[in-house]
Amino acid sequence: MELNTLYIRVQITKKNLATFFLAKPSPEEPDENWREWWHSREMYSKTALETIPAYAKQSYRDVVDELLHDRFFAAAEHYDEDKQCWTFMALNFSENYHEILPMLAFIKQLAKFSEEGHALIYNWMWGGESVMAFVQIQYGQALLHPFTKSAQIAPDILADIDNYLQVVADNRYSKQSD
Repeated sequence: MELNTLYIRVQITKKNLATFFLAKPSPEEPDENWREWWHSREMYSKTALETIPAYAKQSYRDVVDELLHDRFFAAAEHYDEDKQCWTFMALNFSENYHEILPMLAFIKQLAKFSEEGHALIYNWMWGGESVMAFVQIQYGQALLHPFTKSAQIAPDILADIDNYLQVVADNRYSKQSD
């Protein structure tokens, strides 16, 4: 089982982030963007995308906290006060499209509170090139791109993500070996 890594980075005021975190997770309705992305996915026993489930938690903060507190996910978050930027990542997230759908709904909802940003679920830990999902956030909207390979992502964005994840992984695993 090769788990994919989750990375989210958004420009968002601290107030808007707090408001988002208080909200109850809600399902997304499949629209043309969802369907285009879903049709671009290769998977066994693919079904039609009829519903996009939400996490069964009381708030989005509960979703993040569960990932942060479960050591398996190797998750971390950081809010940069100066840049008004929230970053969240989970080194060991998921390899299953049906498991990532609630997270993509989370990201689509987060976009409504954000100015810009992006999210990526891809094979970072194992050095592969496969992309499960790439979401671009701009002006409160989230667009799922039908990318399947990391080479389809702008090189500067991918380099920033890779560098960030490497620093977090190095810090996390060097502390565990001490």
